[in-house]
Amino acid sequence: MPQITDPMPALESFQKFFREEKPAVQPGTLDPEVFLFVDRVEEGKKRFAYFRHKRRTVTAFVMLVPADPYEGEHCVQLGWAVPPEYRGQGRAKELVAAALAEFKNGIARSGITTFYVEAIVGADNEPSQHVAAATISNSPSKVTDKASGLPALQYLGKIGTDADEP
Repeated sequence: MPQITDPMPALESFQKFFREEKPAVQPGTLDPEVFLFVDRVEEGKKRFAYFRHKRRTVTAFVMLVPADPYEGEHCVQLGWAVPPEYRGQGRAKELVAAALAEFKNGIARSGITTFYVEAIVGADNEPSQHVAAATISNSPSKVTDKASGLPALQYLGKIGTDADEP
């Protein structure tokens, strides 16, 4: 049975890559304990992977991938994952907020001051719902996940100089 896209496999893959390949990563501009790795995914789109680590163990992971524009503005899809041993400590909420601030700061240099962020969260995933409500929007829309056909919540928020941020 199909499932809602889970960012945990991306975290696991990145963890292996981070340990074995030791890629060049950039520390955050606003928070030097947040690190950024940029690569390209489908159709040449950039994927922005923000993470925190402790002795080369990723403790929280956030991905931002450009999506189709929303209401004429840039839009990114957001996903996050935390290894089981680090859950329940507020790491996801903290890193999502830090990643969005870093991303906003980074794209502002190219003249983009406002963008939308979207997260699709399973209707049964209460921990991620709390993260999304605290960092993106506290007014989700009920949707059916396109990939799995399962009930989900869409969190959509506008971030930028003229946006009402959560």
